[in-house]
Amino acid sequence: MKKLYTIICASALTLLSVDANATTIVVGVGLNASGTAANSFTPSTVSAVVGDVIQFTWTYPNPHNVTSTSVPAGAATFASGTLSTSGAMFSYTITVAGTYNYQCTLHSGMTGTINVTGGSGAGITDPTQSLATTAYPTPFSSNITFQYNGVDKISVFNVVGEQIKSVETGGNFGTIEMNFDEMAAGIYFYRTYKDGAIFETRKIVKSKK
Repeated sequence: MKKLYTIICASALTLLSVDANATTIVVGVGLNASGTAANSFTPSTVSAVVGDVIQFTWTYPNPHNVTSTSVPAGAATFASGTLSTSGAMFSYTITVAGTYNYQCTLHSGMTGTINVTGGSGAGITDPTQSLATTAYPTPFSSNITFQYNGVDKISVFNVVGEQIKSVETGGNFGTIEMNFDEMAAGIYFYRTYKDGAIFETRKIVKSKK
């Protein structure tokens, strides 16, 4: 896993700007569940709601593409084109409920599925609510502070979806600091929850000391 984090960190990515009212779901391209290079998507099947963003992230410098094979009526097809740079990203915003199937046309059997529920506006939090969080500094080397408002929990995950840390916030406004000294440099994601549902997902970057 250390090798994976080092490769991604070296790509010097800019931070991802995410709509505070949508969830970003990260799908690794070119790796398996154990974090090693493979002709697969991880996770290969995800669940989403209308308004969510699927972010495909290349984790190893191997050529792959993301090409839709079937989408629900009224949804746009998608095709990333072939990318081979570690840290490259391709995003697709869900607009219609239903099942989305996709593949890498370069590798037989490299397929994935997105199962989407909810009608127009489903899964999108009332914009009058100010539940977005901020994290600083970023990049960070040891400690990072989260400022939150109204969310119940903050969880941190690595790029293959393993939960690293999680803390209950109590649903109020405040700040909390987390220490990542034991974690390798690279990209992580934090996810906030409100009333048991995912509210937002954002990216943070840990730099080398």
